[in-house]
Amino acid sequence: MKLMIKFLSVAFMAVVLVACGGHAPGEVNLNDETDLRSYAVGAASLREARQLIDNVLEQYPDLDDADKQEAMIVGFLDLLHLQPRAEVERFEYELTARGITADDMLVGLPPIEEFTLAEDDEVSEMLYTLGAYMAVQVLTVDDYLGDYGKGLSGAAVVAGFSDSVRGESRLNDDEIDEQWEIIRDILTQPAPGEVPGADNLSIGEAFQEQNAARDGVVVTDSGLQYEVIREGDGERPEATDNVMVHYEGSLVTGEVFDSSYERGEPISFPLNRVISGWTEGLQLMQVGAKYRFVIPANLAYGATERANGVIQPYSTLIFEVELLDINPAE
Repeated sequence: MKLMIKFLSVAFMAVVLVACGGHAPGEVNLNDETDLRSYAVGAASLREARQLIDNVLEQYPDLDDADKQEAMIVGFLDLLHLQPRAEVERFEYELTARGITADDMLVGLPPIEEFTLAEDDEVSEMLYTLGAYMAVQVLTVDDYLGDYGKGLSGAAVVAGFSDSVRGESRLNDDEIDEQWEIIRDILTQPAPGEVPGADNLSIGEAFQEQNAARDGVVVTDSGLQYEVIREGDGERPEATDNVMVHYEGSLVTGEVFDSSYERGEPISFPLNRVISGWTEGLQLMQVGAKYRFVIPANLAYGATERANGVIQPYSTLIFEVELLDINPAE
């Protein structure tokens, strides 16, 4: 199995890009609330990338090479500028799926660095692409926080990531975790000055009540509702596993907002990187099964608007999901 499948559960075939020089981050004031939060997000991104690297380090020891890891910083910065130099179509799809456009680019970013191309350097290729993928997650967080007037600082995010790559992080794990708790607290509140989606919340709750009364529907302790369309006979995934699925997502009105069937190919992803309703629900399934999930807003996207406005704040979502395969975490 390709290294990038182990990293990202998708077969990236990136060009090889290696940085010419190191990034020198701008001034970052960790006594400033925005800089501190932003730096922690960047540092946490490296921590997640580190876990992925550790899974395959025995097979690819050069992933620990400090010089090669500069490529990861460059990929991170390129993507924050929305200018990936590898797997352009793949990253455009990732950003579009999250509703991220040029208007959402982080402010205060350092300039893009120059590169030289290296031939047949798989490790640098993978590190570049991994860094870019981590930046997609950062832009998603920034997009969420922007609804609350608490967007991230580009300079501080890059500093947090690059410092951590070089083993020079100014925050320890506990301090990073503390900032993530603050971010989670922010995102569970209504956006300032408004109560978004109040009607959607009441409509969704009514739908859930009606659905729960149907034969064959099970409601878990979290409020997730599921119904077995077809049982499987394979293994059940764990939250840390990568899964391959076919699915169709719709609103309670029946409007379909996303479908892998329409795209003609299933999708693979780490189960612990999706909405919590999916993370919980797919662990109930065996390979070969097909379930119907009704996911309350608090287990989906909460107060945020997604899918280019099709998914409104506090929307209850319905998914029919086929679990095709599992790639267990190593």
